[in-house]
Amino acid sequence: MRRSLFAAVVMGVLVPLVALAQTPAPPAAVEPKPAVPKAYVPGLEQFMNVILIEHNKLWFAGRAGNWPLAAYELGEIKEVMSDVQDLVPVFKSLPLADMMDAVIVKEIADLEKAIEVRDAKKFAAGFDRLSAACNACHRATENGFIVIKRPTRPVFTNQDYRPHR
Repeated sequence: MRRSLFAAVVMGVLVPLVALAQTPAPPAAVEPKPAVPKAYVPGLEQFMNVILIEHNKLWFAGRAGNWPLAAYELGEIKEVMSDVQDLVPVFKSLPLADMMDAVIVKEIADLEKAIEVRDAKKFAAGFDRLSAACNACHRATENGFIVIKRPTRPVFTNQDYRPHR
């Protein structure tokens, strides 16, 4: 009788519990993935960091007299500034797009002319005016703690800035 009572308990209690434990849980509610992934738009800091890299490369290209590379780097700066104008036209309630447009029209245009005529002296002066314009913008946007200057060494030591054919 003890054996049959034990068997009845096992069969009546434990077997259903074991079966329940082996039953797969119903799938959790999974939110459907959007059909189109969320687009990544860089923040202003990411754009400015790219400009800073190009600013550095521009200096060493011009200093080495590699005018095609200097023109290329200045073109890259203009391209990123255009992206900022399109994607971050207002910053801290200030018309950032218009502020950048003023830099493009004046300082960058002057640098383009210096590069075109391959004038190292005009290039250096234009580069310094571009840096000053960047710093003025930083001050206007309450970011005066960000100060741009002539670089003392290349960001990338694996790029040769000398002219090549």
